Amino acid sequence: MPALEPEKSESPVAAVWPNDVAVQAPNAALPADKSRWSGLWSGWACQGRLCDIKLAVERITAEGVTVVYARGSESAGQPNERVAMLFQGGELHGTVRSGLQLVLRMRSHEPVVELMVRGAAGPLAAGVLVQERYLITEPEVRRIPTPFLEDGKPVGLEVLIFKPTGSGPFPLLVVNHGSTGSGDNPALFKSTWSSHSLARAFTEQGWLVAFPQRRGRGKSDGLYDEGFTKTRSAYTCQTKLSLAGLERALSDVAVAVDWLTALPQVDSKQVVIGGVSRGGMLASVYAGVQPQRFVGVINFVGGWMGEGCKTAEAINITSFRRGAASSTPQLWLYADGDPFYSLAHSRKNFEAFVGAGGKGSFEVLVVPEGEDGHHIHSRVALWSVPMQAFLRQIARR
Repeated sequence: MPALEPEKSESPVAAVWPNDVAVQAPNAALPADKSRWSGLWSGWACQGRLCDIKLAVERITAEGVTVVYARGSESAGQPNERVAMLFQGGELHGTVRSGLQLVLRMRSHEPVVELMVRGAAGPLAAGVLVQERYLITEPEVRRIPTPFLEDGKPVGLEVLIFKPTGSGPFPLLVVNHGSTGSGDNPALFKSTWSSHSLARAFTEQGWLVAFPQRRGRGKSDGLYDEGFTKTRSAYTCQTKLSLAGLERALSDVAVAVDWLTALPQVDSKQVVIGGVSRGGMLASVYAGVQPQRFVGVINFVGGWMGEGCKTAEAINITSFRRGAASSTPQLWLYADGDPFYSLAHSRKNFEAFVGAGGKGSFEVLVVPEGEDGHHIHSRVALWSVPMQAFLRQIARR
């Protein structure tokens, strides 16, 4: 759940509140951890973000809240209902008309609510919502032309662009997405990935932030083929096939960077490449392929194959060494509790990178106990200090 981002739903049917929604100001005597629930919340749920969700927390007492819960989806239409919910620890629990349980949990570090719908057999749907007053401007969605052809048809790549205020030219941050876990759920391939939290942290400082989607991911054309087994049932541990997938991904990164740096609102001399998980490795490696192209590299929990593969160390070390061909400073951000890459494994990757001549720093972030350390990119407060130091460093270059 902590990995889910508060983004706009992809449902073609919008959730609608009833006309009588009325949010009451919470009593001043209520503690802050309860009064902060008050207000209007919007977001998404369901796989592929295909359910639009709205919550109106109308009334709060010390025991619980009254919530208007509205949903919108092609399958269910636009139902809404009032739900009485009770505080249980740091969560709100209630039962909707269908008999399903609705559970809400607010994150301690930001105005984001995690939503879970549970049936008798377990969780049915999950999502996240953000207070409407904290919604950031929706990104511009563009199509990148490519030289690639598949089945004789041209392949275009989707890119989401978050712009700061002003007319530019702006420094550019290109953020590359990761994998889909084990690669065994094709439904996830078509979900466009971005991070509003990460985008906001940089656009507020005057950066233009772009999230390109590689072939077969999100709304990009083509086959998603970044190192699968021969049956395409999951990512492969075979070194040769896995590294071939990495090369294919680098080709997509190259096309996206060329197109983005040619935009008139971009300062092509102030470009940082970054990424999360597989995207973090792609950022590091591509900086080595294009050593004069970037002023900095930001690697969030980067790696190509998780430690569940016996070949992971060979694949990851071999690849990260390629990033050392550039003198561009790299900021590597990792945390404990990562189910894909232990700190020991990631430190070994960094040592190999530095041993091959790479320049950078390795920062270990501390996540709350029990939380997943693989999704620190959305926890801005965890990395804001080392990030600001890094940005000052590259500004002097």
